[in-house]
Amino acid sequence: MMRYVQAVIFLMMSAVVVETGPLPAAQAANQQLEEAVMEVLGRYRQDPADWGVQIRSLERGDDLVHLNPRRRYLPASNLKLLVTAIALDRLGAGYRWRTTVMADGRIDSSGVLAGDLVLRGSGDPTISNRFWPEVHSAWDSLAAQVESAGITRVRGRLLADNSLFKPPYLASGWGWEDLAWWYAAPASALSYNDNTIDVQVWPARRAGERPRLEIKPENSPFSIANRARTVARRIDSRLIIARDTPGGEISLGGGIYRGSLGYLEHVAVEDPGRFAAEAFADALARRGIRIDGPVEVLVGGSEEPDYLDRAPSLVGQITSPPLTEIVKVINKRSHNFYAEQLLFTLGAAAGGEGSFAGGIDVEKRVLSSLGVDIGQLRLEDGSGLSRLNLVTTDMFIRLLAWMDRHVHNEEFVASLPVGGRDNGLRQLRNTRAAGRLFAKTGFIASVIALSGYTWTGDGEKVAFSIMGNNWLMPNGRARRILRDICVEIVESKRPAGTADELELRP
Repeated sequence: MMRYVQAVIFLMMSAVVVETGPLPAAQAANQQLEEAVMEVLGRYRQDPADWGVQIRSLERGDDLVHLNPRRRYLPASNLKLLVTAIALDRLGAGYRWRTTVMADGRIDSSGVLAGDLVLRGSGDPTISNRFWPEVHSAWDSLAAQVESAGITRVRGRLLADNSLFKPPYLASGWGWEDLAWWYAAPASALSYNDNTIDVQVWPARRAGERPRLEIKPENSPFSIANRARTVARRIDSRLIIARDTPGGEISLGGGIYRGSLGYLEHVAVEDPGRFAAEAFADALARRGIRIDGPVEVLVGGSEEPDYLDRAPSLVGQITSPPLTEIVKVINKRSHNFYAEQLLFTLGAAAGGEGSFAGGIDVEKRVLSSLGVDIGQLRLEDGSGLSRLNLVTTDMFIRLLAWMDRHVHNEEFVASLPVGGRDNGLRQLRNTRAAGRLFAKTGFIASVIALSGYTWTGDGEKVAFSIMGNNWLMPNGRARRILRDICVEIVESKRPAGTADELELRP
């Protein structure tokens, strides 16, 4: 009977996971766990997906499971582990962004600035009601500081310096169908409201009437074409929201059910620098501060803006929360925009250029120092939205092992979703993994991934990375595979005779 079971497991391994290159020379340190993982994958062998699973002991450094550790996979949002870990290392846990206002000219005794008022961005992603009381509160704070500096009128322009980040601001491999929505908002040195417009839709009281709309922030760059209707039957409810490309109009069509509690969508803006600058101009106007000239936006170029040569005077500034709070938004909420802002910032602060290429260059240098063969990877963004990213479980394992010993390990782990509690890992409720597994999820069409930390049944701390690509099964089934593998990890024990050699941790 045992020979038969082993033969079945071997066949399942052949059917479910095929290594395109040579298999690792060393055997997995825990054959029982590897066979259990393969048994989980074999339950769904009717869907011939590609799976890579690697589990490494952080106590002894050996791999308990290594199925296709050097095969390349789309990582989806697992890629956010890379930018958050390396940013904590290179920028520090206390790093903060600064948004400044400067007077480029002399201020006379009556409060008139004979020159431009400059709003300069550094990539702060937090200018929204996620971290401020109201969506416009940050601009109100800056406008109040301008007023306190004695400025009542600006003879020149409102100059929005968006030049720290260099184009392109949308990554290669982002689908055209994604570009209208919040999760594909462009990166920008000056940002506002996650570079999106909030479109709130409520049904009218009577069927056949147009639904009610609320658009925030109020300085939306879009016109609205509301062609939708309120419908009496739930079955007829299919609300359609679309953004014209290039932008200019948001259109609503279809129907919204009369008994609905409403619908909220976040639409990406295409010129976030101007969007932010005009919101600041509105805040100045509310204070009675007049701008005679136009709003002009400086975009990323090869040279520093010339106003810096004139040493403009600082009249206002706001700072972001520390990086420890930002990495929580990126990893726990899986926020793409925050991840891209951090990648550009990493490039600007630690690599010399605030761009996709600049940030990725910093990432590759760190990965190379960890022994990762960067020639076998392809990195296109910070969020994992790009369908051109290709990474290995080995990359994640090396990164996680490095962060396990890092001075900012506590802050890094605190940013990760917790098994059984947070979004993406709630399926681990009522399992032994609940509260004992800390990992980043990743999910786009036909791609699922999970990488992080947990403890085995005999108390051995491990780093793990699971990636599945090219599956057609229902999403819930793919998530059950991850759940079942996680349960196998936390319930596993070393074969007899090896566990007593470990220095066990709680």
